[in-house]
Amino acid sequence: MSFNKELVNLDSKEGHSPFSLQLKEDYFILFYMENISSLSISEIVSKDYRAALVFRSFGIDFCCKGHETISEASRRKKTDPQLILEKLIEVVTSPTEESFDFKNWPLSLLANYIENKHHAMIRERVPLIRKFLKRAVNVHGSHEPNLKKIKALFQDSTDNLQKHLEQEELIVFPFIRKISSDPDRKNLLLGPSFQPISELIYHLMVEHEEEEAIWEEIRKLTHNYSPPDYACNTYKVAFALLEEFDVSLQKHMHLERNILFPQAIALNLEKNLN
Repeated sequence: MSFNKELVNLDSKEGHSPFSLQLKEDYFILFYMENISSLSISEIVSKDYRAALVFRSFGIDFCCKGHETISEASRRKKTDPQLILEKLIEVVTSPTEESFDFKNWPLSLLANYIENKHHAMIRERVPLIRKFLKRAVNVHGSHEPNLKKIKALFQDSTDNLQKHLEQEELIVFPFIRKISSDPDRKNLLLGPSFQPISELIYHLMVEHEEEEAIWEEIRKLTHNYSPPDYACNTYKVAFALLEEFDVSLQKHMHLERNILFPQAIALNLEKNLN
């Protein structure tokens, strides 16, 4: 899909001026060139699950009251609908990571990126996904036992991740920042003192493999995050959030396992050779 400009309009009879935005061609746009004022909230969420997070932030029910339009819901919640639209556009036009050349980033910058993006995403999403899974289990769990297994697997995965993140943020990442940004400290820290860090890095990489095994099982149980036809919006969003979490976790582990950790270990090998 290619286009230069889209007008996303609120119904002018609601007393709001049309909201116009120059949309970038490079991004896949939620509204598929439709006037958003004609769509119900549930239809918007069905097009892009990220919209559910926006509606939730405004206290708008996209499930049981998903038949409402943005104008109707914002009037009921006494919220400016234009603020909702601006947030929706911001969320669905966010750039992706694919264009970043991570291999050539300084290790300190890469460690900061992983912590600020992927670690932060885990902490933000975990309580939200747990809530959605709990609701899905409460409604559908009696006739879909796999939902309970999915919920338990997600609990195990994220419980393990909490300690994993702490070890990276408190021990490994600070060490990597020191050896990559300060030549004098690099010479002091590499060598024998790197041994315990190296052992911890290898342990963290083993944990990556354990996480991957859990998520492989989740993918099987969710049929690659494909909810049944009768699934309500809460059920659908739970699976969409799980898929987003899975993709982010795979990128997170890739950046550490294939770039950050090997390059840090390579610095120590280089020091020993010299």
